[in-house]
Amino acid sequence: MTAIKPNTALVIASLVITTLCLALVWRQPAPNSLYGRVSGLAYDLPLPQTVKKSEPRIVIVDIDEHSLATEGRWPWPREKTAQLIERITTAGAAVVGLDILFPEPGSPEGDRLLAEQLAKPAVVGAVAFALDETSPLHGNPAHPNSPPVDWLPSGMAGLSPSLNSSKVALGHITPLYDADFVIRRIPPRICTHNCYDTLAMAMLSRWLGKNPEWRQTFFGNLFCVDRYCQRLNPDGSLSVAFHAASHFATLSATEILSTPNRIELLNDALVLVGTSAVGLGDRVSTPLSASTPGVEIHALALAASLNNIYWSQLPWSRTFVSALVLITGLLAAGWPWLNRGWRLGGITAVALGLTATMVLPRFSFWLNALPFWAACIFALLLISGREVFLALSQRRKIYRAFAAYVPPVVLRTLARQNLSPDKLDAQRADVTVFFADIQGFTALSEQLEPEQLAEITSHLFSEITEEIHRHKGTLDKFMGDAVMAFWGAPLPQKNHPDLALDCALAVEKKLAQMSPWLKERGYADIRMTMGLESGEVTVGNLGARQRRAYTIMGKSVNLASHLQQQCRQIGQDVLCGPELCRRLAGNGRIQLLPATAIRGLEEPQVIGYPAKNSSS
Repeated sequence: MTAIKPNTALVIASLVITTLCLALVWRQPAPNSLYGRVSGLAYDLPLPQTVKKSEPRIVIVDIDEHSLATEGRWPWPREKTAQLIERITTAGAAVVGLDILFPEPGSPEGDRLLAEQLAKPAVVGAVAFALDETSPLHGNPAHPNSPPVDWLPSGMAGLSPSLNSSKVALGHITPLYDADFVIRRIPPRICTHNCYDTLAMAMLSRWLGKNPEWRQTFFGNLFCVDRYCQRLNPDGSLSVAFHAASHFATLSATEILSTPNRIELLNDALVLVGTSAVGLGDRVSTPLSASTPGVEIHALALAASLNNIYWSQLPWSRTFVSALVLITGLLAAGWPWLNRGWRLGGITAVALGLTATMVLPRFSFWLNALPFWAACIFALLLISGREVFLALSQRRKIYRAFAAYVPPVVLRTLARQNLSPDKLDAQRADVTVFFADIQGFTALSEQLEPEQLAEITSHLFSEITEEIHRHKGTLDKFMGDAVMAFWGAPLPQKNHPDLALDCALAVEKKLAQMSPWLKERGYADIRMTMGLESGEVTVGNLGARQRRAYTIMGKSVNLASHLQQQCRQIGQDVLCGPELCRRLAGNGRIQLLPATAIRGLEEPQVIGYPAKNSSS
């Protein structure tokens, strides 16, 4: 089976990932799905966190736990609720918005009193609809005063007929739940036979005496009451500005009921009546908290309108994110063939895209950048994976090439020590040098065919290389019928003289063991002469600019070569130089010879050869 090349694999993987990310851009997250939950987190993550500012124009009257403990459990008698509304309006509240539903009739007298309070011009009641993610959207209206969105509800709850609801101003309190069941948006208007604006907009409409209207702008459609506006999302929904959370003055309902005096805090305020009591089921999950009182959502929407704070989805956000995903995918797929300039340009474009997804929320725009972030992560992993694969492939090639000269154990040690290129530059090292040469090679080469000669030398040098590596030596080079190796570099070895001598003796035994192989093929026995010497040399990547090799140079190298050539004159197969003899003289492994003249040295030197039974 043909292996897939890394560049081809990168292109295929990039195209697959890009396609999947584009599918996510245009896919609506399923309820309670992993993608839906992660998309919610992606929405909440870039929300600018600001210090809550006090909004004195809005007051919350809270039917809290203390109120229930003092006034009795919910639902209260209609008379008590009517008394609460009357106290608030008498205190001078500009508008009272009720985040409370009265779907069931009460006592006749209680309903009469409550209906009187609800019918006041400064009071807005509440209605709720049953919406789900499949509720259809019928586009934007054709003229400014039309409903900005025509959401079709499947049911509603609001005021019982006994409260004469036709005379009551109503605002809807219906949220939209995202796929992770967190409330981030509300419909600005819901229409059945009648249209109901969201509670915040209905309160503004009562306060200013003007109807809400829809306005078109380049950056999105606005839903306004006079000069107070909110920008809608492309789907027509209204995002609650949780990023501009305000601090609202809150009064307990029982405090108002038990205080006969006028409460100045309510004068000219926009008052929202709701509940934070856990048992009443009006706590919902929002980006602020998993248990947020529902009345706070309408207070935040009202505060955002009063301050013209916008928070909406970026127009053409899906097209924008799709373009970023495509750029990222093309950058990853074309990475092997792009030059430095194109790579830099692509990275800059992706970086600007990442920056834009994080900066846009500062300008009150949000978008689901999750597919783009995923594309960036996968592109980084794919490009990095390719580079790592190529680096490992190159390393394996270097291993295979260097393993022909250095024993695997030494190579692994170099890798573990994270050998850097400068460690292979020329430097001084104490080593033992080994030279070996086939005797009578010229005559042998004349007697044999080239193929036979190649067979013998290949077998012989393979056996010698195996012994060099087995004794932890570094194979330097083959020079025709000669072999050069050394010990003590690239890794220092304290016992390199013993290792080199052991290798020479092992090569002698190997030659004796080759005799049957040679005879079987009709070849004569082979004899080799070897020279060894220890000393300080220059070792590293040496040579010309065009070609370099890891090798050694120095006096000890030349001396070992001369000793190998002098073996026939002295009648020994192995000769050890004076420094090697000095280092091994005390362990009985060397049989010393009288001072002998050596080529390249002015004075005779004491050299030697391996003593019998000198194996360490």
